[in-house]
Amino acid sequence: MQRQQPESYVTVNLGEATLEAYRETRRGLLLAADRITRQMSERESVRSMEEMETLLRLDRERKLLVEMISDCSYVIEWLETGRRPGNRRGIERRAAYQREIPTDPARLPVMVWVAEEADEPSPLETELKQFRLEAALRGLTARERECYVLAHGHGCTYAEIAELLQISKSSVGTYVVRAGRKIANNVGSVVLVG
Repeated sequence: MQRQQPESYVTVNLGEATLEAYRETRRGLLLAADRITRQMSERESVRSMEEMETLLRLDRERKLLVEMISDCSYVIEWLETGRRPGNRRGIERRAAYQREIPTDPARLPVMVWVAEEADEPSPLETELKQFRLEAALRGLTARERECYVLAHGHGCTYAEIAELLQISKSSVGTYVVRAGRKIANNVGSVVLVG
């Protein structure tokens, strides 16, 4: 039984990993694959075992070159588009459930709410909070107030608010943004004299 000699491979430095370097490498691989394909077509009529082995060796080399061409094309597409080939959307455009990282609630830090000694706030504190809230919401239209309270007070989504108030989602967004600006202006101008 005769032992086969392991095939020897030559390591070639292809230079820097740039888009142009990959394109040039792919061009060279395409030319090499074409050359091997022509050699195989010239040896189409196999008459001996040696010719058959030569044809099989050329076929293996061509398959290897085709895989290398495929890999180069993959990298070229990645470098050109800036995202992994085959992905329709980048991570910045994925749905919330695709961006979220599942976390075990047992591993989250625990926050303990400590009740103050006074169970109920004093009437003065209640009145002060009411005054501040009214001052902050002063100047809002009824629709802006509804949208803002539903979005920030009740935690509704824009779609839910739009459905509830029978308006478009973009209108809800506009009302909430306007209300936020007015509230920021109102809060900045509230002066308490005491």
